[in-house]
Amino acid sequence: MKSRNFRFSSARYMTPSSVAAVALLGLAGMGSPARADSLCPTTATEGGFGNSFSTSAESGACPTAVTMNITNAQNYAKLEWAPGAGGYSAGFTLGNLTGLSAQVGLDANSDQPYYILEFIDPSDSLGQANATDQIIMIEFQNSTVSGGAMDLDPNATLFNLYDNTGSGYYLEGGQHDTNTLAGWLSSDPSLAGDSLGGVWLAIGLAGGSGPAESVTVDSLDMEGGPASVPEPTSLLLLLTVVGATGLGVRHRQLRNHRS
Repeated sequence: MKSRNFRFSSARYMTPSSVAAVALLGLAGMGSPARADSLCPTTATEGGFGNSFSTSAESGACPTAVTMNITNAQNYAKLEWAPGAGGYSAGFTLGNLTGLSAQVGLDANSDQPYYILEFIDPSDSLGQANATDQIIMIEFQNSTVSGGAMDLDPNATLFNLYDNTGSGYYLEGGQHDTNTLAGWLSSDPSLAGDSLGGVWLAIGLAGGSGPAESVTVDSLDMEGGPASVPEPTSLLLLLTVVGATGLGVRHRQLRNHRS
């Protein structure tokens, strides 16, 4: 791997009201599954240096693909997605990101695309210069592209940490001191709540001269984020059902059992 230079007792019988109440508790307590966001490369910001970008028609999830080109691996090209309009949903953090999968095409086996996760660590716990510094987790391993899918596994993909503000420097031991996302969060739990400020897909920044690289990005899927809560209208409707059925059943119980 080349170095990169950066700067709940159940009863036998249940009354209608109890059924509704249990349903309400389940709705209120469980929430719905975490989201999955599907992003297109044309919504990302292009960046880097010594590069070029081109577009082409795509028959998959997105109508247009973007190709990143660099003439030497020392150069740099990236696509950067951010939260908000055109990007991914708000609320993604380092702790609730459960995976990334990009559909990509490589021009050659030597192409080495990698992920970068951008965040700010207000706890200032990584040895960075300031609590407001932009920190990036840089994937540091050989290409994870397989069958056209470039996956990020929080329990397997390796990253190092870099202070990307000012002159920039590697954190937590240096460039070759790597860990998985889950590993970094285990060693420093405060990072789990840090907002995910950006997801980058990049090529280049090799420590030495290398071949040209060309990577075509078709789409990016993000998994995780905050579990959504029930909509207020759903809760109101179920509360109404509980009230209506509960009233009739309560009167019947009092007549029959006086308990």
